[in-house]
Amino acid sequence: MSSNPLTTPAAHISFLGARTTLLFAGLATALAGFLDAVGYAQLDHLYVSFMSGNSTHLGMTLAVGEWGQMIHAGYIIGIFVLGSFVGTVIFDAARKPLIALLVGEAVLCSIAIGLAIRGFPTAALTLTALMMGMQNVMHQNISGTDAGKGFITGSLFGLGQSLAHALRKPGEFAHAFVHGTSWLSFIFGVICGTLCFTHWGVVSSLVIAFFGLILMILISLKLTI
Repeated sequence: MSSNPLTTPAAHISFLGARTTLLFAGLATALAGFLDAVGYAQLDHLYVSFMSGNSTHLGMTLAVGEWGQMIHAGYIIGIFVLGSFVGTVIFDAARKPLIALLVGEAVLCSIAIGLAIRGFPTAALTLTALMMGMQNVMHQNISGTDAGKGFITGSLFGLGQSLAHALRKPGEFAHAFVHGTSWLSFIFGVICGTLCFTHWGVVSSLVIAFFGLILMILISLKLTI
């Protein structure tokens, strides 16, 4: 029985091409940062992939009784969880789960673009939280290090931990490199998302995200058996 390329141990994924895999994971993380920046600007300081921040916001609104903000934050969190659910169902059922997830994201992004064009930018950005929940399912294993998710706190923790381990095992620097690259990819995406939203608005930002997904689909053709 053939193994799934998304969960194959690092010792057996050399055929995927470490550089291609790292590029794909970097693009996925950058897209999360890009949409987080756009969402933060449009959704009254809420995120579409950073649920720790949204959970903090939810707790603060509960403390001060801002029920409207509480409902909004809770709704975004719920949409993200739904995306994770849908993404996992697709991953478990599809013959080529990576492509299936990306195509699903691209379809959702197209719908979001349509909503934004029709004057519903908030609804459009809310839909991207569903995309980000799905996207976290399609992480990649690079040199034994999980990459491609939007969990940047985990990447920074992993960076520090890998550097500490590298004091005794120099091979751990490879893990540190992957974690550091994930963090830098996210920051790069946030910068691009902020600039795009500031200068061109929601619609153009979503169009750019859509083409980013198309690029990821093309790259995934090399990552899928």
